[in-house]
Amino acid sequence: MKVLAITHGFWFGGAQISILEFLELLRGEVQLKVLMCDGAYEIFSTMIKELGINVYKIPCHRIAGYPVMDVEGVRKLVEWADLVWITDVEYLVAPIVKRLKNIPLIAHLHSYALICPWWGALYRFREPCLEKCSAWRITRCRQDKNLEYSRIGSISRSRARLYWSLLFVKGPVDYVMWRRSRTDVFESIDGYIAVSNASWRIHTSHIPNLNDKLSTIIYYPITMPLKHVKLSLDEPYSNYIVYASGPGPIKGPHILLEAWSEVSREHRDLKLYMVWCKGSWVEKVAERRGLKNIVFTEKLSLENLYHLMYKARAVVMPSVWVEPFGRIPVEANKLGVPAIISSSTGVAEVMVDSVTGYIFKSGDPGELSEKIIKLINESFDRATLIKYSSEKLNAQRQVSELIKFFERVSYNV
Repeated sequence: MKVLAITHGFWFGGAQISILEFLELLRGEVQLKVLMCDGAYEIFSTMIKELGINVYKIPCHRIAGYPVMDVEGVRKLVEWADLVWITDVEYLVAPIVKRLKNIPLIAHLHSYALICPWWGALYRFREPCLEKCSAWRITRCRQDKNLEYSRIGSISRSRARLYWSLLFVKGPVDYVMWRRSRTDVFESIDGYIAVSNASWRIHTSHIPNLNDKLSTIIYYPITMPLKHVKLSLDEPYSNYIVYASGPGPIKGPHILLEAWSEVSREHRDLKLYMVWCKGSWVEKVAERRGLKNIVFTEKLSLENLYHLMYKARAVVMPSVWVEPFGRIPVEANKLGVPAIISSSTGVAEVMVDSVTGYIFKSGDPGELSEKIIKLINESFDRATLIKYSSEKLNAQRQVSELIKFFERVSYNV
């Protein structure tokens, strides 16, 4: 099978790491070529090339934040392929590809970009919005989100008020641009891959017609940590925990800071590493609250991050929104480190409370502090965690499911 993978590469995060993992696993099973935006992160394109996969960079621009790729200029690549795989949020290429060739087309759903132009605003730090996107709804959600940002200290109150006013214009404009740009997108895509059941339920709540399409749930294989860390089952845990999700408020760093007030009183020698938060609003909030034993770092390389996680007592992911999946807890488990996660995350589907770590009620700093203290006072076995996570998310099984879905969609188109 000849697969043309399309990936924008404008940012490099968890979705892109997972795409790299799938590409590496696929390269020996199918013929692969990758289309990427000419403004893509060099590190991303370099890592793909190092896998021995041909990368073709093409002109791109953005509409309402969505990458629009000039696939018409590489018609021969589309004609070469047996299947096109939209690996991330490049949905707007779907109708263009279909006009060039009636080819099976599959979209991967790593986020909620398919259902709303401001997909992070769907949650307002409250319950997920399960109603169809509209100009008024996304405007109000974004306004509420900015008010919450000002409450937790991410932005100033004056800026929140300014954004509140501007959003009455920007919200409808972005919505109209988004509505126009996605014409024929749903009809052009033949199959969907969601990264969790939780994510798929939200998608189908917004777009019930997705239930009429071929679909599957495929969790991430999580192979990257083992490329950087040589595991030893006897490696001792150090006296620190790690938060590695960055300063985004929807990731819940403020929840962790509230919990840390209690944790640090009981465990005065325990340290908290907050990765990619140095110089951010998170550090400033911690300073105002007089919190101690917190180490704020810049963004780390994957190698340094995984080595930091490897020796930690635990990794914490306190997301307040419905994280479509969330790699970090499973990355920790693959390294033999327990994780504490919020109940709103898709990764909770592959975690087992008290076995791989603990699950706390999303947005509840009191329960989070209890879980951290409980974990520190108990012992976890590195070998057991590695064994469980390797069985639960087996890389070869994940890629086998991906190939089977490719074949299923190809057979039905």
